[in-house]
This record gives sequence, structure tokens and C-alpha cells, in this order.
Amino acid sequence: MIYEIKFAHGESNVFAISDIELAPQTEVILRSDKGNFYGKIVREISEEANLEIHHTIVREVNEDDLQVIAKLEERSKQAKDKVRQLVIEQGLEMKIIDVAYNFDQMQLFISFTAENRVDFRLLLRELATTFRIRIELRQIGPRDAAKIHGGLGPCGRPLCCSEFVYEFPNVSIKMAKNQNLSLKQNKLNGLCGRLMCCLTYEDSFYKEAQQLFPDFGEFVTTSEGKGKVVGLNVLKNRVKIRFGEYSKDFELAEIEVNHG
Repeated sequence: MIYEIKFAHGESNVFAISDIELAPQTEVILRSDKGNFYGKIVREISEEANLEIHHTIVREVNEDDLQVIAKLEERSKQAKDKVRQLVIEQGLEMKIIDVAYNFDQMQLFISFTAENRVDFRLLLRELATTFRIRIELRQIGPRDAAKIHGGLGPCGRPLCCSEFVYEFPNVSIKMAKNQNLSLKQNKLNGLCGRLMCCLTYEDSFYKEAQQLFPDFGEFVTTSEGKGKVVGLNVLKNRVKIRFGEYSKDFELAEIEVNHG
């Protein structure tokens, strides 16, 4: 069986094989040629999928493992403070998002964000001298940072990316236009500062539904005469028509589209 594994820190999800059946959200210990790691099952993957697999699930996390993990997380917090201190001392324009040891403490993962290119060669040498283990620096985007930190979205629920979005979708401002949403950035952006992933959830529905509707600015014929389309309400199946000095809503079935 093949499973997708999520880590708490900034490393990308990986795929691992297992001889035992495991449920989503199960915490596991896994092994690769880089050492041992701990993570959480996201989902089972079809064995027919063409994937590069470098990890093997060793076992479910047990009580002894939980004690080790608790100590590792405390050490990781201390390491994060030290890394941030070194970044400040060197005046580097980068923001440390997360620092985490792997399960056998042979590797330290450091994820960061940066607006511009950063020369961190000196930092890497300082880190190697300070921690004396293998260091992996990984630059991530603002969406990845939000996924790690988590938080509440405008809907009041935990961020989708922290809960169940495994791969970030392609989101465009056109999706907001299709759904007749406000185009103000503060209304459309998530905590990451990018367009919210949830804009994609109903996009296919609106695309399909709008094929039945006239376009904005198109002229249509109604029981009150010929007018111009100035508004659409896909969910209520209504069209807003302007006739000279006034506007009125009509059911979609009550209008006739004039394409001429």
C-alpha cells in the first residue's frame, strides 16, 4: 500500500509504502536513506500511480515515540530561536518559518520565506558549526507558510490548506468575477496574502450555470420591453435588467436574449 505523508514542519509531503493498512490522520514513523522521520497519514494512493517513493512506513507511533517526539519538538523550538538569532546577526532579509529535527536527530529542516534572493552560504556554515548535523534550508512561499502556521479564515473555520488541501490549486481573479464577488483584495485574499483557495470550490458550477445566462451589457426582451443586463444572480436564477431610468429583476425564464 502507498500513503501520502504530511509533516508538521515545512518539508513537502512524501509518499511511503507500507505492509499494513493505516487510516488517515494516523501518526507514523517512516524511514528513508536520509534517516527516520515522523509524520501523519494524509490519504491512501493508488498503487497504479506513477510516483517516486523513497520512504517506508516502519510502524504507527507508540507511547515511547510520543515521548521522543515531545522532546524533539522542544529542541526544535530552541533551535528555531538560535537560527533566528543567526539570521538577525548576519542581517539577512529572510523570515524563518519553522525549524524541525527529524526523528533520529540526524537532520535539521529549516524553512523560510524571502522577498528577494538571499545569499545564505555564510549562514549555512554557521548552522553546520552550531548544530553539527546535516542542515537542509528550504525556501517556501507564503501559502506554504500559512499552511504551517494555520489559523482561521474569513469564514471562521481553520484554514483549508492546514486541514485538507494537499496541493494548492491555481486561483485567478476571474473566478471571483464569475461568482459576482467583490473584487477588493482584502475580501479575496487569505492569511497568506494570496487569493483564497476556496474560490475554486464552486468555480465549475458557476461556469456551467452562466452558459444559460446572458452576458453583462447584453440586450434582452422582457414583458416590460427591451432592456440591458446589469446584474446576474446565478443562485437565485434571476437577471437584473435596466430600462432607461429604472432597473428590475426577472426570472431567467422570463427573458429573451437578443444577440443582434
